[in-house]
Amino acid sequence: MAKGVSTRKQLLKEPDQFITFSGKLIAFGRSHFKVLSITAGCLLALLVIAATVYQVSERNEKKASEQIERVLAQYSAALRESNPTRAHEQVKSEMNQMLGTYGSKKALRLIRILYADISYRAGDSDTAIAMYSRALDDFKNEPALKNTLWSGLGYAHVQKEEYPPAIRYFEMIAAVSEKTLRSDALFNLAWLYEATGQMEKSRDIYRQLQAEFPNMIYNELVREKISG
Repeated sequence: MAKGVSTRKQLLKEPDQFITFSGKLIAFGRSHFKVLSITAGCLLALLVIAATVYQVSERNEKKASEQIERVLAQYSAALRESNPTRAHEQVKSEMNQMLGTYGSKKALRLIRILYADISYRAGDSDTAIAMYSRALDDFKNEPALKNTLWSGLGYAHVQKEEYPPAIRYFEMIAAVSEKTLRSDALFNLAWLYEATGQMEKSRDIYRQLQAEFPNMIYNELVREKISG
């Protein structure tokens, strides 16, 4: 576990490598699946934050929105200069303060997702799980975002090496009609089934992946798993 976390921190300290990780996914995925999953989860969560923050438009939300954007900028700057753990420490107290200050439902939604992602990247899985779980209540009527939050929970449990709950969340994504993150969930399920000794289930999911997503970027790895 320590080796995987160390590699992840090195990756996240390299902005260019972080942004362009998908081009090296197949080779990297052979021996660093956890790092791959963590990086993918971080990207998805940050995209959700960027897409959602502009929904906070009412006048009484302005202060909260500005503070969220300021903390995001502070965190991004700290991340460039240090690593996810130190950047998390720099904004953690302010995140907790915002959670206790704002009664605004929209502001709290954003803060929870942001805090979940920042905590996850720092290796604080418990806080990430708590925040993602609370956010599920906020976004229970938004299926696409619900999948993203389930995915965040799955990745956080993988980070803790708690595979049964991780499997449950990725199975939930794979079972619904909403296609957001479906290929990602299936890929994680295949690996998790393999990691827990459920080899036939793992091969079945790899076959399903190949049939449903023939052009995915990790097809080479999927073919090897099926044939192996």
